[in-house]
Amino acid sequence: MEFRDYLNVLVKRGWIILLVAVITASSAYVFSTMQTVTYRSSIWLNVWPGRPDWGLQQTIKGLLRNYSGQIRSRDVAQQVINLKQLDMKVDDVLAEMTVSPIESDFLIQIDVDDIDPQRAQIIAQTAAEIFVERIRVYMLEQDKSDRVDVNIRDNATEGAVFWPKTRLLVIAGGLFGLVAGALVLLGLEALSADLIRSSRDLERHAGLVVVGTIPATQSRRAGAGAVPPR
Repeated sequence: MEFRDYLNVLVKRGWIILLVAVITASSAYVFSTMQTVTYRSSIWLNVWPGRPDWGLQQTIKGLLRNYSGQIRSRDVAQQVINLKQLDMKVDDVLAEMTVSPIESDFLIQIDVDDIDPQRAQIIAQTAAEIFVERIRVYMLEQDKSDRVDVNIRDNATEGAVFWPKTRLLVIAGGLFGLVAGALVLLGLEALSADLIRSSRDLERHAGLVVVGTIPATQSRRAGAGAVPPR
């Protein structure tokens, strides 16, 4: 089949592609409504050197990864549970917490995902406060020129819906349906490409020029009026 043939198929049977897209998009929406809603709260920590020294700044970049690991430790998680009297296990808190160092900005980002938006915010805020206080006490024993200041940039954000991303799922489902529908339609058309349905198909397959065709109605009438052999 030529490109023009495929284009004609898409134009004539485009409704099939749209139908598949609607079905997949609807399925994605139904899937999203069946998911457990998860809320995310985030908080950022500033990590500053005690003096504007390039070498100390490079050291802090290495500390950011270490600090991130300390925040997401069993000790900090247990303190969060004890302080806020949460009915959770340490592993549950750690499973909900993600800590990411942002070396370019000297920041540490703490994300907490929970089915309760308020609890997500409480865990994020408390974990940050515990760690900031721990570093503050530790730095009191260090020389002032070598100290690192860790503080909270802003309080933890209110828990916002993180999953499911319904709009994204529906769009992705619709796009998938468009592509899948087009591929299936073109595939079926390619399989039936060898069938001769018109004089144009005959010319393409046989390489001959069709001079004329017998109309279907005329051939049927001729067949009806023919005298059966004796």
